[in-house]
Amino acid sequence: MKPRYWIGIAIAGWAAAAAGQPADMPIPPVTTMAFPAGISVAKLSDGQVFVDVKGRTLYGLDMRTVLRWTADPVQFCQASCTQEWEPLRAPADAGPPANLKPSRREEGSAPVPDWSVANGPAGPQWVYKRWHLVFTRKGEAPGSAAFDGADELSWNSLKFVPPVPQLSAPPGIKPVFVRGAYVLADDQGRLLFTGKCEASCSGWTELAAGLADGGLGDWSVSRAGDRAQYLYRGAPVFVSPTGAPDDLPAGSTMLRPDR
Repeated sequence: MKPRYWIGIAIAGWAAAAAGQPADMPIPPVTTMAFPAGISVAKLSDGQVFVDVKGRTLYGLDMRTVLRWTADPVQFCQASCTQEWEPLRAPADAGPPANLKPSRREEGSAPVPDWSVANGPAGPQWVYKRWHLVFTRKGEAPGSAAFDGADELSWNSLKFVPPVPQLSAPPGIKPVFVRGAYVLADDQGRLLFTGKCEASCSGWTELAAGLADGGLGDWSVSRAGDRAQYLYRGAPVFVSPTGAPDDLPAGSTMLRPDR
C-alpha cells in the first residue's frame, strides 16, 4: 500500500507544526485526561505519544488521506495492510459507532471528541479526534516510533497535546504549544519572554501596555520607563520577533503559564 497525497503542496506548511501530524494539520489538544482503558501517554525522544497497554506507540491513519481510493475510509486497511498494521480494538461496550463523516459546516463548529469508535474490517476500533483510525505496528517494540511517517506520511504517531491551560491575561496574550510545553505568545504568535539582557540588548523589545491598561491576575504594569511595560509575576516581559524559540536572545526565558 503506497498511497499518494491528494492534498499536495499544502503538506509542507502543515508539517512544520511541532505538535502536528506530519501528513496533516496539527491535531487539537485533548479535551480530557480520561483516556480509554489501556491507553496512556509515554515520552519519547521527540515528544509525548499515546501508547497501548503494552507500551507500543499508537499510530493514526488519517481517513482524509485515503478518500481518493475508497468511499469508506474506515474499511481501507485490509488484506496486505493488516500484515503490518493492527487496529486498536475497542470493547463492545465502548459505545455506538460515531458519525465520522460530518458536513463541512459541522467541521468548523462542532466539538471534536477525543475518542470515538468505528466499525472497522475487524470490528469496533478506536478513532482519535474523529479522523484518525488508531493502529499499532506489528512487531514494534515499546518506546519506538520508527514508523512515524511511513508509506509517504500515511501513518503518523499519535502525538499527545495536553489541554490548553486556563489563562487570565491581558487581551491578545495566549498559550501556544511549543516543543512539548505551553508557553505564552502575543496575538501575532510571537513568543513572550523575560530575563536579563546581555551586551547591546538587541532583540529585547518591551511588551508595551496602553495608557489605560492595568493589572490582571499575574500581570501588572510598570510605568517606570519611557513607556508602560507589562510585568508577569513581577518580571518584565519582552516580545520576540517570531514564534520560533531559537530566535530568542541570549539570557532570555520563555514565559510559561504554569510557572
